[in-house]
Amino acid sequence: MKNLLILLTLLLMGVSAPAQNKPATTTPPAVVSLVEGITDKRFLPDTAFAALSEEDQTLLAKEPVANWGLPQESGQYMTYYNLVIGTRSYQLVVTRAPRSSYPTATLLRFTTPKSKPEPIARGTLRPKEEKPK
Repeated sequence: MKNLLILLTLLLMGVSAPAQNKPATTTPPAVVSLVEGITDKRFLPDTAFAALSEEDQTLLAKEPVANWGLPQESGQYMTYYNLVIGTRSYQLVVTRAPRSSYPTATLLRFTTPKSKPEPIARGTLRPKEEKPK
């Protein structure tokens, strides 16, 4: 019985180790350009989540940046932007840690008005580099 328990534990450890090392899905260019258009900064995604569907990509790609709400501050270190399309809404949250040099942007999706937010992408915002003329 003790050997069976040890074997089961080793088997579970072996199955969970590869699951933790899966590469993250890449952030679609439409999402990157959207965040850059809203914030006017270069967006460097570091985490992509599987919550982004084909429908989300289509909706976000065809919605102009002008349809996003004006930036709203929530405290000293957080700003957010909202977009509502039917019953689905998106929120771009920009946070800056007090000692951090670059802010972090997180794109969230709400499928219904009462649903919990689902993260789509997260990354850092850096100043856009000026192109020499």
